[in-house]
Amino acid sequence: MLSYAIKRVVRSIGLFAALLLGVILASTFFAGVNVGADTTAKAALNQQLSQVPVDIVISSSQFPQVSKSTVWTAAVSDVKNVNNIISAEVISRTYAYGNITLDNSTYFRIVGLSSTSRVYDGLTITSGANSLGENETYVWASSKSVDKIKLNSTLTMNITYWIQDIQSTNKNMSISLKVAGFVDLNDTAYRIATEEWYAPMYYTYIKEQSRPVYGDNLLIVSWEKTFAKLLDAISSNVSYFSSPFTTQILAYINRDALINPWDIPSSLEAVGKVTNQVNQIAASYGMYANNYLEGVLMNYQSTSMSMRFSFFIVALPVFFVAWYVGTTVSDVSYNLRRREIGLLLTKGFSTGQLFRMFLTESIMIGIIGGLIGIGLGFLLSPFFATAVGGELGAAPVLSQEVIVIAIIFSLAITLLSTFRPSRRASKLPPIDALREYMYIEEVKPYKQRWPWVAFALGTYKIVMFLFGINLFQVFAGHPPPFENIFILILLGIWIFIDYYVLTYIGPLLFFWGFSKIFIRGSLKFQELVTRVARFLGDLGTLATKNVRRNPARAASVAFLIALIIGYSFQTIGAVASEQDYNIRRVKADVGADISVDLTSTANVSQISNAIEELSGVASVTLEYSLSGTLPSQYSIQIRAVDPDKWLSTAYYETEWFSGNDIATAFQQMRMNNRTIILERNTAKSLEKKVGNNVTLTIGSSTLQLTIVGFFGLEVVQQPYYSAPVYIGSSTLQLTIVGGAFWSYVPLGLCKSLGESLYPSVRVLIKLESGADGKSVASEIRNLDGVSYVRSVAEGLETYQTDWALTGSLNIQRIGVVFSLLAASVATGLVTLVSLQERKRETSIMNARGLSFKQLVTMLLAENLAVIVFAAFLGVVVGLIVVRGNVAASNTALSYSLVTHRVAFPPDAIILLSTSLILVFASAIIPVILLTKRYTSKIERIVRL
Repeated sequence: MLSYAIKRVVRSIGLFAALLLGVILASTFFAGVNVGADTTAKAALNQQLSQVPVDIVISSSQFPQVSKSTVWTAAVSDVKNVNNIISAEVISRTYAYGNITLDNSTYFRIVGLSSTSRVYDGLTITSGANSLGENETYVWASSKSVDKIKLNSTLTMNITYWIQDIQSTNKNMSISLKVAGFVDLNDTAYRIATEEWYAPMYYTYIKEQSRPVYGDNLLIVSWEKTFAKLLDAISSNVSYFSSPFTTQILAYINRDALINPWDIPSSLEAVGKVTNQVNQIAASYGMYANNYLEGVLMNYQSTSMSMRFSFFIVALPVFFVAWYVGTTVSDVSYNLRRREIGLLLTKGFSTGQLFRMFLTESIMIGIIGGLIGIGLGFLLSPFFATAVGGELGAAPVLSQEVIVIAIIFSLAITLLSTFRPSRRASKLPPIDALREYMYIEEVKPYKQRWPWVAFALGTYKIVMFLFGINLFQVFAGHPPPFENIFILILLGIWIFIDYYVLTYIGPLLFFWGFSKIFIRGSLKFQELVTRVARFLGDLGTLATKNVRRNPARAASVAFLIALIIGYSFQTIGAVASEQDYNIRRVKADVGADISVDLTSTANVSQISNAIEELSGVASVTLEYSLSGTLPSQYSIQIRAVDPDKWLSTAYYETEWFSGNDIATAFQQMRMNNRTIILERNTAKSLEKKVGNNVTLTIGSSTLQLTIVGFFGLEVVQQPYYSAPVYIGSSTLQLTIVGGAFWSYVPLGLCKSLGESLYPSVRVLIKLESGADGKSVASEIRNLDGVSYVRSVAEGLETYQTDWALTGSLNIQRIGVVFSLLAASVATGLVTLVSLQERKRETSIMNARGLSFKQLVTMLLAENLAVIVFAAFLGVVVGLIVVRGNVAASNTALSYSLVTHRVAFPPDAIILLSTSLILVFASAIIPVILLTKRYTSKIERIVRL
């Protein structure tokens, strides 16, 4: 039987091609998205691990800490012997006050590196000796005072500490260091040397700023030749907590052997085991070990689960597509093999033998399709990710798990698709089977119970999406208005189903129920097709009769197309809206293209003028931040701005301002300094309207200000807390409410109140079109008096290169592309096999006088009526779901100016338009090609 099945597949490869193509498509999608998910997950983990330059840090647990160099040397030697510890090093640090010239002294940070330190991997000698000797030092080339230090000069360092004797005594230790050279350090080397491994996320912006005060002047010495002697020279009775030195052992584990991106629990266990072994050794020396990888792995575990969940949501619609396409193709394929089935039955084949033969064919197709799909998915994932504006972040990864799961999936889809059709075909009576053609649909009577249930649940969720209602958020902050425990339990179950189930499968249930009830089980759709096709005359009548004859297949096609089109709009809309939100959030956080915080207000004008002269800067304005109080002891945040320049420089959204439009409000502020754009929630609590006056105390001045507008968004629950507020020489404990956002006053008002306000100030910068925000920000950081610089360009780059944040979006991008292909190929396959099934009918109509054009018109009328309707339904439902998801996301935001909104940028519109074109092309092209082929055969026969 197996050999016969193989022969049948080989001989009838054309017949099985449609089913095989459907299986290849499904397995390609499954493998491709799996490859994308695994690759992105690995890239995200590697990126997070790269921010942790040190795996295990061993410190002294004694007070005073262990000071003898021999103890540290013995401890590091034992740590190196622990299995999966690939290297370890001793590092010491101290702060010293030393001379640069005879008249110039400053603070230095001295770091002692062992000869095997990883700092040397990121250290580049720019000038001087290639190695360090005793009492020699390298000077960090980016040190603040480097221009005052000469090669081969001597720096005398004074180290102060306290010893505990009869009383605490101040002691000094002096050391002279010869400058042996100047070095550059990359980010990793600097972080290891200066102990910044503990805050990798904080470091992402620290590295762009001025170094910490003591880190401005960094000296590197040899631990074995220089720093060990300093450790041994210190008194043993050093005062509690006053040791001038910090010594640690830095250990590095074998990450490749211990960390598996796809098995984080086992990775945590393996890393914890190594840490425990190191701790056992450290404890014997009076030390303890801290592991800095476990936090990253635990955080990544939740990120990985989120990516996997995104994969499941992306894959769900295509599973249904593959199943529906396979079932439809199998129905037609077995129908076309009726004569073969009849002959086998007359030759003595039993029903069971036929059924097993069909299943064997399906298994072969499933395995072949799965293997081809794995290869295609692996090859196409990076291409599709790049084509839609994303990337995987690393070279594609094809694990054994993906191969096994993809083949199992391919077999499962094939068997699910062919099981019922093959069973029905194997049970055909021999007489019926010998008929060359007889249309087969469902044998069992059609039941509408489950379609109505699905349609009701799907419609309910679509309505909830339409009105932006999220039951989970509604009842999260407001308890139900009843206390009956039974009702509460039922409500809790329904909220769970609504939020965690229907949110994802509601549209699918709607499409399935709708297609079953109104297309397959009702004549309404056929009547609609009849009305639409009237303009085609007799051809339209023929088309509508064929639609009525195949309601089940029409319903299947409608479901497939509506599902994929709706899913495409839903997913692309969600991705586009999320990207739009993140871009706007970064801009709002910065406040303009670039914002600059200053160390003081002393040289504001000079710094502002210097920034304005930089290339690429279009405009500059100042923004002062201060606080004020209302008579009812409300404290509010205030920003004083220049009404003439702020609107043309700062980033804002018109929705943030109400009462008056923003142009009118700022025009009134420009004309009158005694005006205010009041924070919206504060105005609501005070019952103030535009044009009312509000009494406000700023500093020691009590003012009557006219409200010219409101700022901010209305929040449901006002922030409420107490804090000390300083007004003049008095300190009051004020209740702060209604201050979710801030208020705006003219800069002229702030200046008229004098210099006693002590406001903080920042400079907002608008760049010229096409200017490089990163370069301008870098130039600004070199200016004196600059404390902190934030740039939109840098913020967006940080977000876009964070695979933990963008991984799920990239998976969805890949899923959209594969889904579009699924919809196109599915539509084409169903059209193809349907036409193959009607080959005899089409040839007869052609022989009786219907031309090629008339045949194509009739067949297109049948297909396009269903496709247009399904595409329209999918677009409408997809847009409704996007709106609902945006509304649900906004309910979860607290005190945020930037909210999600429905956004379809040009690239999203192009992708969606492409999806619609592909679906229609997949229905039109097979009709034209096969009709041309059939009519050509008839013409050749007539000529003969």
